[in-house]
Amino acid sequence: MEALAGEFEAAWAQFQDLNNLRLVPDTLEAEWTRGRDTYLAFLVPVDDPHVAEHLRKLVRAVEDIPGVDPYPEAYWHMTIKGAGFENQKADRPEDVSPGNVRSIAEAARALFAQQPPFEARVGLAAAFPEVVFAEVWDALPVRELNERVLRAIPALVRYPFDGPHFLPHVSIARFTSHQGLSRLKETVASLREEGAGPKFSVRQIRFIRAHLSKLAPTFETIESYRLS
Repeated sequence: MEALAGEFEAAWAQFQDLNNLRLVPDTLEAEWTRGRDTYLAFLVPVDDPHVAEHLRKLVRAVEDIPGVDPYPEAYWHMTIKGAGFENQKADRPEDVSPGNVRSIAEAARALFAQQPPFEARVGLAAAFPEVVFAEVWDALPVRELNERVLRAIPALVRYPFDGPHFLPHVSIARFTSHQGLSRLKETVASLREEGAGPKFSVRQIRFIRAHLSKLAPTFETIESYRLS
């Protein structure tokens, strides 16, 4: 049985009770309006062709709903740990100075070298207040890596959803209005009845810069880590 099934069910139940979404201007991706336009993260790229085809099916089901803004395929990923904003001033707890980016990349190398590759599975369609996503099952190593990164690099910002609350997922769309919320709930509920998606291998983690703008973020790879 999927180890995080109860937590995913709770997240879906909370979404069904929502009256309002969290729109793009209120999310992480709007931080460019506050003087910061580069975000750092450890993530797993989604490059398995079977997974990609499954995600395309989910996107096709929701893309015409008012207020739903699909992410481009190049954005699809599973986050391990958000590392904060790269910022020259680095005067806020979630900021990282450019000079510390390389040290973070190096500190993670030994940590990821100890992690064997593992098999995960795309789970059911679901949604948080900010995004439509696909659950990722059999991914307890992702939560464990999130916690291990926090322990290995204690200077990194800790978010409320980190550690024991971290739910592995792949975001496929964000929200620009509340207009289609009722239809969105019905559509995602229908997609959930269709069941889970394919299995895939996690063999690589990347440390990336996400360049934020009014469009979907674009990624620049700082370092790639092979799991061994």
